Parts: sequence; structure tokens; C-alpha cells
Amino acid sequence: MKKHSVFALAALLSTSLCAHAQSVEDFGIFDHLSAGLSIGTTGIGLEVAAPITNYFQARMGYSFMPAFKYKHTADFKSSNDIFKKEDGTGYYDEIEAEGKLNMGDFKLLFDVYPFKGSAFHFTAGAYIGKSKIVKIKNQNHFINTKYWGNSGPELGTGQNTYTVVSDDEGRVNIDVKTNGFKPYLGIGVGRAVPKNRIGVCFDFGVQFWGKPEAWTNISDDNGKSYRKVEKSKITNDEDYCDDIKDVIKVAEKVVVFPVLTLRINGRIF
Repeated sequence: MKKHSVFALAALLSTSLCAHAQSVEDFGIFDHLSAGLSIGTTGIGLEVAAPITNYFQARMGYSFMPAFKYKHTADFKSSNDIFKKEDGTGYYDEIEAEGKLNMGDFKLLFDVYPFKGSAFHFTAGAYIGKSKIVKIKNQNHFINTKYWGNSGPELGTGQNTYTVVSDDEGRVNIDVKTNGFKPYLGIGVGRAVPKNRIGVCFDFGVQFWGKPEAWTNISDDNGKSYRKVEKSKITNDEDYCDDIKDVIKVAEKVVVFPVLTLRINGRIF
């Protein structure tokens, strides 16, 4: 009798464990939900994920980069009266500039797993958010006060010129812009909806954000407006500082942004 009872209990436990394993192993369409915290080259991120069978998972979230600042002093050579010092001792000869990072995006990503129990996955989707990724402005006053708000550095030569207009405080503000919609492709290891309660994922991929461009307030024969700075205006202007020329040349070549992300996920149900 005791043997029959032991066998019955063992069978019951075995059935229970198998049912539990099946519920953990097999994912249906949106029948589980997880939440995760990530850190990487896109900054700090939060996301939720749900399975679409064992071979697909969908992820939604938001990531942002803390507003890091970078300061740089660049040489500036010009004999234009706009840059003449108020005391008449000469001309301003340098620009103290500050760049501020301004990255933040919503994301919708889909993970594809080649095999049912695979941790390796391919990912496709998009980041959607801010197009102004860097804001730059001068920290020192290199423009004569009487020209604040109505004039600034002139770009180009001869008749093919335009003026970058400063604000009422004598600052020249420049925005570095990319596309707001950034397609993403990548690979990774781990599951956003873990088989157990907690899981770790590592992802590597690239955002395709287009060619970065510099935008600012510009005045020419067509009036004043906020528009893109033409690279030819800068690179062909002998008076414009070499440091800024080099920055523009390098920035326009960075058409993709590398994404490295480490995520910790917890399954809610």
C-alpha cells in the first residue's frame, strides 16, 4: 500500500513539474510580459517586452543619454569689425565653445530567434526621437556688443556669402541634426522575456541616422531663417577656424551610430 502511495505521489509531482516546465519553455502570442533596464552607448533605457511565440519577441522602450557637456577653445582669425574689441585694442582671436549632448529616443524592436531554445537572436526595428543630438554655443563673447542679435560670422566668399546671426546675448547657437527616424539592425545574446524570472541580454547593432548636419540662424539676401549650414561655405572660407572645419568634415561621415547595450530583464508574468 505504501509503495502504491509513493508511486502515486511521484507521478503527481512529475506531472506538476512537467506542466510547469512546459509553461516556462513554450511562449505564446503576448502571453508573458517582462520589464528591463539597460545601459550602453544610447545611454540609460527602460523597456517592456512580450513574446510572439518561441521564435519572436517584441520590445518597446525609451533610452536617453545624460546631458554631457564638452568645452573646446578654437582659434579664430578675422579682421571684420564685427569681431573688433570694444576697447579698440584689436580683434577677438578665439572661440570658447560648449557642446551639449541631447539624445533621447523611443524604440520598437523585434528579436528573431533561429531555434526554439536559442539565446542568440537577430534584431530589427527603429529608434524614433530627437533629431537635434548636439547643441553648440560659444561661451565667450567674440562678437562686438553692437552686433548682438543682428550679425555674426560671415561664411563663404564674394557674392556667395551668408551671415550666421547671433542671439541677443551675443551667442552663436548651432544644432547638429540627424534623422529623427533611425532604423536599427543588430544581433544579440539573451531573451528579453527570460525563461526564468531574471535574465541578462547583450546586444550589438547600428542605428542608421543619416548624415549629420549643422543648423543655425542664417541671414542672406532671402532674409533670416533657421536652416542648414552648407559645408562648402565653411570649408572654402579662409577666415573660418580650422578646428570647426575639421569637426564638420568628420561629423558628416558618421552616418551610422554603434549601439552596444547590456540589459537586465525580469519576467512579470
